[in-house]
Amino acid sequence: MRYTVPVNAADEVPALVDAGAGEFYVGYQDAWWVQRYGDHDSASRRQGRANLSTRAELRAVVRAAEERHVPVWLALNSRYTEPQLDYLCELAADFEAMGGTGVIASDLGLLWRLRDRGGLARCLSILAVAQNAATLRAFSQLGVSRVVLPRFVSPRDAGELLRAVPGMEGESMAFFDKCPWVDGYCRHRHGVTYAPREVVGGVDDAPRLYTFDTTYQTHACLGKACTYLEPYPCAACYLREFEQAGVSVAKLGGRGRPLDERLRALRFLREAYDLRDDVERQALYRRTFGQKCACYYGRAVQNRRAIEPVEDPEELAGSCALGSQTDYEAYGRAIDMLCRGAGGEAGAIALRVPPLNDGELADLVKALPELVTSCAGVLRLCVNDLGTYLTLAHERRERGLSFDLIAGTLLARVDNPREVAHFLAADENPSRPVWGPNGEPRVLAYREPPAALIRHWQTPSLLEPSAQAALHVLVLE
Repeated sequence: MRYTVPVNAADEVPALVDAGAGEFYVGYQDAWWVQRYGDHDSASRRQGRANLSTRAELRAVVRAAEERHVPVWLALNSRYTEPQLDYLCELAADFEAMGGTGVIASDLGLLWRLRDRGGLARCLSILAVAQNAATLRAFSQLGVSRVVLPRFVSPRDAGELLRAVPGMEGESMAFFDKCPWVDGYCRHRHGVTYAPREVVGGVDDAPRLYTFDTTYQTHACLGKACTYLEPYPCAACYLREFEQAGVSVAKLGGRGRPLDERLRALRFLREAYDLRDDVERQALYRRTFGQKCACYYGRAVQNRRAIEPVEDPEELAGSCALGSQTDYEAYGRAIDMLCRGAGGEAGAIALRVPPLNDGELADLVKALPELVTSCAGVLRLCVNDLGTYLTLAHERRERGLSFDLIAGTLLARVDNPREVAHFLAADENPSRPVWGPNGEPRVLAYREPPAALIRHWQTPSLLEPSAQAALHVLVLE
């Protein structure tokens, strides 16, 4: 089992390699990006110190890793819109010329634009949520040769997915950053929190620190009465099972975490791997982290149905809609009702299909003819994962079935409209005193987001030209 670890600076490389890092990955956000899109998480789903900020820093990390014969991956794993792709492709080319190994990506348009860069490996990000083999096969056609499996995928499920796509290398999460939501479907900002200061008489005259969200305190999942997991979620007891299932890389999250935390986690995982049983591993965990074991998998595995509720796409407005894009129970009831002919009203029937695993996708394909014939009007299937979309498109063509196929909000990839509306409302962002990035007194003050960032927020990634070109080819193949 190799360990891939985030690195924040070139001088961290020797210590991390000595502790057992077999690979590195980095984030990147430079002045060009910040000028157009703000100090926002749109570059790689992390903000601030989780990213290198210059080509010189990036080159230094690659050189330091090269001296130790360790590969380096660049996280370009967010969703993107067309005006961003030229810059990202240029960045990827520069990274390749420096000696970088590959990119971690999730965006269909970016992978389409990078398809001819044969010297740069491509790893499918966890944000792509590859939970069925059809999705993995589609991305493999775009040059993806490795996948970071979703956090809810068990060792058994991992083995089935990897066997279904021969040659696909598997990577699973082993430490840090376990989100209560399926993070590939999360549409909230992952910003930097500034601690509030007490000021008598209101906002003081300290220098301004400008942002489009002065109210940000923590991630959205923490602000919704959601109990967040412990700070050190761990998969030590499952590493051998994942390895036996064909997973060859264990990933440590924690981009931006202090070096000593990453070193401690890495050393712990290596020592725990060699222990005889889980009892010894859990005892080592308690000695290392001073608390009861916080498990990444097992009974504490992330629920793949933990999907934040989303608004319907405009295409469904006014239709007789059944089910929900994120509600599996409602979807199941709708399927049953349609197959029994209980929903066959005149006009369109829209069935919102949540992201499916292989078994659920096979069941939907089997039910398709009955679903089509049960509707007096047009059946509209609103799907939310790439594998389901492509499978249904192929079934419609090969079997001559008549139904409309719609990309749901999760598949189209858009930001949360309520959150965006907040960012654009100055009256919802009052100034407040905070401690700045270096502990200095500042006032967090509102500034309207750049126009390019607003366009990015309001544009579904799947509907951009490069993504549409990729989707067109995948549908036909």
